[in-house]
Amino acid sequence: MRIAIVGAGNVGTALAVLLQNAGHKITGIASRSEKSALLAAERAGVPHDTDPARFTKEADVVFLTTPDRAIASVCDQIAYAGGFSPETVVAHTSGAHSSDILRSAALAGARPVSFHPLQTFANADAGIRNLAGSFITIEGHPEALPVARQLVADLNCRLLEIPTGGKPLYHAAACIVCNYFTTLLDYGLKVMESAGVAREDALPALAPLIEGTFKNIMRVGPIQALTGPISRGDAGTVETHLEAMTKIMPEAIPLYRHLGQATVKLAKAKGTLGEPEKRELLKILGGVHE
Repeated sequence: MRIAIVGAGNVGTALAVLLQNAGHKITGIASRSEKSALLAAERAGVPHDTDPARFTKEADVVFLTTPDRAIASVCDQIAYAGGFSPETVVAHTSGAHSSDILRSAALAGARPVSFHPLQTFANADAGIRNLAGSFITIEGHPEALPVARQLVADLNCRLLEIPTGGKPLYHAAACIVCNYFTTLLDYGLKVMESAGVAREDALPALAPLIEGTFKNIMRVGPIQALTGPISRGDAGTVETHLEAMTKIMPEAIPLYRHLGQATVKLAKAKGTLGEPEKRELLKILGGVHE
């Protein structure tokens, strides 16, 4: 297929390289910034421009890989310039937005679809390395979906189809397990530093624990994989944690309490926590007994 990329960031650059490697023709990469367009185009070995319509008019598929806040306006700009041919598949790569945000493309006769790689793109090279084997979530125009499915297969990825209305909660889930996990890990490292362990030692020390936990979750699910003091009903240990953080790192307490309250529910679901232990833990963590 002839594919145009509009947006020269990490996702756009990675998709240009990977789709070209899969045998598709990248008609060009466009970006508002001449420098960004040039860098991405050189990485993929394709033409570049600041005018998207130069490439989109002749494309079978147009990928809008701009930041979320710019998707609708860039789509409008191309549509009003006559840059979408009828029946062209127009895809954006946002996790949060559905294909409805591409309404101006639909009005121009194109077929909108959302095409979200469920993977992190720290930079273009990381995206190129990590995308194969990942899931890509799609939803949109019925006649665009077969094309999207084919592109998922061509990228050696796995397919996840969801209802259009599910996109915001789907993306919230992805943020929780990716972005918020990163924040959670950083908090853990800060607490380790407060305990006297250097950060450069703390991360390698915690890595086998993190990896082992993830393996357990994948094998038996999060409920059965739960371990630790809350799972055992060990309220004294939780109280000791809070006392130590009060003295040395009080800013970590709100996060610890909220996560602890959620973990109490998980432990109850696992069946390892009795009602008296549950009440005591929620009292210590500042939660409400249900």
